[in-house]
Amino acid sequence: MTGDGAGNRFGAAGARTDLAGAGTGVAAGAGAADARASADPPSPAGVESIGEGIRRERLRRGLTLAQLATQVNLTVSALSQIERGASDPSISSLRRIAQAFDVPMFQFMVGTAQREIVVRRNRRVKLNLPDRDLEYELVSADTSGEFEVLSLTIAPGASTSATPSSHTSEECALVLRGQIVAEVAGQRYELADGDSVKIHRELLHRFTNESDTDTDMIIIISPPTF
Repeated sequence: MTGDGAGNRFGAAGARTDLAGAGTGVAAGAGAADARASADPPSPAGVESIGEGIRRERLRRGLTLAQLATQVNLTVSALSQIERGASDPSISSLRRIAQAFDVPMFQFMVGTAQREIVVRRNRRVKLNLPDRDLEYELVSADTSGEFEVLSLTIAPGASTSATPSSHTSEECALVLRGQIVAEVAGQRYELADGDSVKIHRELLHRFTNESDTDTDMIIIISPPTF
């Protein structure tokens, strides 16, 4: 799976961890935020913010801010703001940081410890990014082992990346609802409900929603890299 898109139909405040199933239908106004907060389930145990996870991984490797910033083509100030939660990384920046550590992006939030083997729908770890109309959730309990399972909702007109890109994992994507165009190794494939595509490692690819409704997908990646 790849990633650079435009806009943020989902209204994410930035790259952060969140939970699926948020939202209570409470009308806006005084007390609405408190009502929503009380209705939302607590964060899964062990889940961190992206910035906290990046800092944890950096310190575990004995790297200074300056050393990591140089590796991932960010300024020290920008990286410091990301770690402190003062600013939100684009997916391209987040991907570079993950590649520098050789870890999946979701590992910044769930760490390396195994979580409960059952993940309830409203307890999934969610990755919301400020520069895209994409919503990713970690369906599998964690990023340990040989594979990870993600759900992806793509808004109309959105793509998983500005141009096709590749990674070192194999990937299988299943369309649950809607339509998607899969570009794989220069070929274009139109997929609808129930269709799937297997993408071999190192093949350039991306997904684009050319329809006027959301598309929901399940994506399996082996080994975990997202």
